[in-house]
Amino acid sequence: MAKGEQPRRGHLLLIGGAERREPEGEILQHFVRSAGGKKARILVCGAATREPQRALPRYKKVFEELGAAEVVTEALDDRHYAEDERVMTALEESTALFFTGGDQLRLTTLVSGTPFGERIRERHNSGGYLIAGTSAGATAMGSVMIEMGPGGGSVRRSDVRVGIGLGYLRDVMIDTHFNERGRSYRFLTVFAMNSQTLAMGIDEDTAVDVRFGEPYRVLGSGAVTIFDGRIDYTNAADAGEDDILAVSGVKVHVLPRGYGFDPKEMRMVLPKGAQERPAARTS
Repeated sequence: MAKGEQPRRGHLLLIGGAERREPEGEILQHFVRSAGGKKARILVCGAATREPQRALPRYKKVFEELGAAEVVTEALDDRHYAEDERVMTALEESTALFFTGGDQLRLTTLVSGTPFGERIRERHNSGGYLIAGTSAGATAMGSVMIEMGPGGGSVRRSDVRVGIGLGYLRDVMIDTHFNERGRSYRFLTVFAMNSQTLAMGIDEDTAVDVRFGEPYRVLGSGAVTIFDGRIDYTNAADAGEDDILAVSGVKVHVLPRGYGFDPKEMRMVLPKGAQERPAARTS
């Protein structure tokens, strides 16, 4: 890359988990079509899951039924395999990469800093390469990654643990199974500690299509909840680990299918043909 030249970056598809895994499913149809359709060569990476023998054949079957030219599956259950020549060749020849669900910390532990992980980043930064992930596979793609947090937790530091993600989206945090598992408190806790982060909560059977330089687009049956984490106030600096945190000023956008979000302007984008209508105000 020439000095001063900015990386173009590629194409991401972030899936909230529990997507329909049959040929009629909107999200996986979109993935295969974006990967090249009948010319798609897909590498499915099972590093996040402890049960690759169950997950990988399911995705191979549906991607083949959707018409992909080739589907290669790799469990990648040890960092040693991230140096394997066969795995590197499969990555090099693929038009798209798909991360299964499982455990996002397991995924980053097995992939980050390996030749496999570095080559994914290079292909992503060069533009034109599609990376998709579902559930943990999507959660890991942000620069800030939620490692754990119980369902129905509270806005306090002891209920949320964060780490470093794969970094395909800078200053972005992603969570999945979002409304189904009541996870908004996890974002609010992180905002109290770092208000520079944009957060995307993706419902099940829902996805965000990210093409750099363009608005994000939502597809699927649920919603994507986007939080602008530039808060007005928090008491986090003086609160204890188990104290409930005060947080004020978070802006929220709820986006169903067809809606989008412009991360540069930090605003919602309406579906094509829709007219913006001011919200009714009560006296």
